[in-house]
Amino acid sequence: MIKNQAVAVNNLLVTGASGFIGPAVVEHFKKLGYSVSRLVRHPEQKGPDAIYWNPINEEIHPDELEGFHAVIHLAGKNIAAERWTHRVKEEIFLSRVRQTWLLSHALSRLKRPPKVFFSASAVGYYGDQGNDILTESSPQGSGFLADVCKRWEEASQILDETGVRVIRARFGLVLAKEGGLLGQLLPFFKWGLGAQLGSGKQWMSWIALDDLLRALEFAILQPQIQGTYNFTSPHPVTNEEFTKTLGRALHRPTWRIPEWFLTLLGGQRAKELLLASTRAIPDKLLKSGFEFRTPLISLEVVAKLALEAKFDDF
Repeated sequence: MIKNQAVAVNNLLVTGASGFIGPAVVEHFKKLGYSVSRLVRHPEQKGPDAIYWNPINEEIHPDELEGFHAVIHLAGKNIAAERWTHRVKEEIFLSRVRQTWLLSHALSRLKRPPKVFFSASAVGYYGDQGNDILTESSPQGSGFLADVCKRWEEASQILDETGVRVIRARFGLVLAKEGGLLGQLLPFFKWGLGAQLGSGKQWMSWIALDDLLRALEFAILQPQIQGTYNFTSPHPVTNEEFTKTLGRALHRPTWRIPEWFLTLLGGQRAKELLLASTRAIPDKLLKSGFEFRTPLISLEVVAKLALEAKFDDF
């Protein structure tokens, strides 16, 4: 646990607890002795530590939300799972913007609202900005994802107005043995098909899952932390560097997929998720005193994660 706690936080409510990051967040805080409840979308999941809501039908029960010290909002449709058709774009927008708006307004009307509202966002806010080093004060980029992130962050403004301390965390790519980016890449590298994407010169903002969990806890406990924070490693890497490091760690060759082919297959999703260059750094986290355990991509770090990963096809 982070030392020098300045805020007493005993019970938490977590949305998106069944996603990639959510289970790790729940486990992390439970191990530290916190009481953790989940906000779930399926009635059969409701229980002593699970509160039901149906954001699609705007069904939410305010009485069950009373009294939580902090709410950690991670829910949202996976932006990388499908090609961005008009339907998928609408689902992404509604799951991230509309759900955040609904939850925020419900919390704002409580007799005992949370002291802290932690809402996930993404470095996709910055879009493709080449080699520019991006801090929290950098301008919004262009594109679908940048627009979604902006609206996503604005959706919780009602809580700012009611005195809740709101933290909007722009997550980089999360590296973890549990899956995520590595889960998508390892099967390809296993068969010697790991590849640099396009020129490989595009910057990747990333963060180790352990650092993300510690930074989340740190942010909730420190009363001065409020507003927008980049949750990324202090040292972004290019796609070329990351690909070669993963290939060396797994003793596999690496190739190159041309940009035109990625765009042909993935369309706008490929342009904004795979080829965009986002060189974000956690300027405000560093200035607040947070210390990263895994600030650098290295052969040892990547090899350890890959070897600990448990995938049926690896």
